[in-house]
Amino acid sequence: MNAPKFLLSLSTAGIYTLTVLAIATQGWNWPAIAIHDLLDFNWRTQFDFDFIIHLLMLATWVVWREGANGKAYLFGFLSIVMGGMFSFPYLIYEMYRVQGNPQVLLLGIHAQEQN
Repeated sequence: MNAPKFLLSLSTAGIYTLTVLAIATQGWNWPAIAIHDLLDFNWRTQFDFDFIIHLLMLATWVVWREGANGKAYLFGFLSIVMGGMFSFPYLIYEMYRVQGNPQVLLLGIHAQEQN
């Protein structure tokens, strides 16, 4: 699992760098920009809609994986609002925590039920 950890680390650095640059050039009001893009009905709309669905699916998996408790819903919310800024470090941490076991990484607390 070294390659995924490396790629996630690189992606984390990239997304934080791009976020700082976006804030510096366009400000903090990302919801207005995102809504404007969604209402234009063009390729940006398609990309943004696809990305929103991806974030919702990721958040659903995170909540299920964590056991649908308070922490799980917080992590799901952060997955949606922060995207890769939250989910990339979350996955890196979980990869280390489960010592690279893909079954436990994917199933979370449900992996215990499989044994």
